Amino acid sequence: MIKNVVFDMGNVILRWDPQYIAEKLSNNEKEKEIIINELFASKQWALLDEGKISLEETVASFSSKHRELLKYALYHWHDYFEPFIEIIPLLKRLKNNNYQIYLLSNCNKQFDEYCQRVEAFKYFDGFYISAKHLLVKPDIKIYQDFLNEFHLKAEESVFIDDVKANIDGAKQAGIAGYCYDGDVCKLEKYLIDEMKLDF
Repeated sequence: MIKNVVFDMGNVILRWDPQYIAEKLSNNEKEKEIIINELFASKQWALLDEGKISLEETVASFSSKHRELLKYALYHWHDYFEPFIEIIPLLKRLKNNNYQIYLLSNCNKQFDEYCQRVEAFKYFDGFYISAKHLLVKPDIKIYQDFLNEFHLKAEESVFIDDVKANIDGAKQAGIAGYCYDGDVCKLEKYLIDEMKLDF
């Protein structure tokens, strides 16, 4: 019996679109390209998610030529990390029917700076942020550590993510998984028909 519904964050709870965010951060085409390539697609960004580098160390690693632009982008990108309001009714229904709701996300410690602004998160029972545990999806260890962190059973949990590799990692840890494509109705149908949730 499923008791715990676990969500990824980017493109499930909030819109993760580096191109869109870069366009909000700058009106200059060259600057947008720099933000995408030298921040979001950089090794440093991955290291932030892994919790292996601080924001200050990230800034220091930027080339001096673009440092101020990239520093601004690093500290303000999440101002444009837009919530999907269409997921909220589902979260409310799950919560009202006594399901536990958790977040399991590859993201850096800046989560603490913006999570209070996200209405969806008020329905969550716990947050597992990769950078705080030095583990990232789809490594099987992150799913095992997540379960241990909240004292959950794999067979009582279902994980929703937009990346198939992350779903495959969850399944290796014994957690059922659903690859989300943005269609909330399809997700609800899966939870009811396949996972036998009653909500």
